[in-house]
Amino acid sequence: MKLYFRDLTVNDIPAILNISKEIWDGDDYIPDVIEGWLSEKDNLAYGTFLDEEMNELIGFGRVRMFSNGVAWLEGGRVKASYQKKGIGRVQLKYAIDYAIKVGARVAQYDTSSRNFGSLSLAKFHGFKEKKRTEVLESDINDIFLKEYDLSDIRKISNEEAREIYKKMDIGPGDELNIGWSYIPLSNLENKNSLWVTNSDAILQKIDITSRALPEIPQENEVWIVIYGDPAASSQLISYTVDHELNKDKINTVVVYCQAEALTYIKEMGFKDPSWEEEPVAVVLVEKDLRSKRMIEK
Repeated sequence: MKLYFRDLTVNDIPAILNISKEIWDGDDYIPDVIEGWLSEKDNLAYGTFLDEEMNELIGFGRVRMFSNGVAWLEGGRVKASYQKKGIGRVQLKYAIDYAIKVGARVAQYDTSSRNFGSLSLAKFHGFKEKKRTEVLESDINDIFLKEYDLSDIRKISNEEAREIYKKMDIGPGDELNIGWSYIPLSNLENKNSLWVTNSDAILQKIDITSRALPEIPQENEVWIVIYGDPAASSQLISYTVDHELNKDKINTVVVYCQAEALTYIKEMGFKDPSWEEEPVAVVLVEKDLRSKRMIEK
């Protein structure tokens, strides 16, 4: 099947939304970000077409370039009636080839550990898993708070948080989990988030006002991203639930944590997400583009 690609424009938005409405039972985040994506000049938003005139959009995606040489691949979508025909593989190759062309050193994207189609695409194109962050959730009224020392907990700025992360074990590389995505630590910039820390852990609270992210919590949700010592992490979660959440508006708290913290956080009443029957993690995959560039030369 021959496919054609071109840069997307605002004139393509109706077709983009038509594809997006079939994704995740209509709960896709693309409608919230597509106008912003198309207004950015330094990143690629591409469309996939069957016809040479490139009129009928059947898929799309985006390549975001970070200053550290990472090409971030996101928003890959294929029209429901054209799925499972190999189009996703060709689309991803187009994105990878673009990343090589503009000099990226690696290509990355994130996916759910339960998204077997996306993981299969990653394997086909030579991506390897680099990181994973576990996901747990709880109704706010079902959380069992741990004891915490209020004198040891302080709020910090975005800039202070970045410096603390640099000294903390966040896994291989400098990518930081920010919920259903990752970001290079140098690009961490979210003035609407709250950060709190104690001597051994750091917590980021993300709510619907955090417009710096592609995917954000729903109005009645809060996301908590936690790094550091598991016991200290559970204390920060307890403090945040106790002091930093509007319990009249927030129903659900979702925690993104490292595997070693799972036991501590489950003791607080958090469970595997209700939308899956198995444990879920946010998986970061990566492909080294430098070796391929050398081969092509």
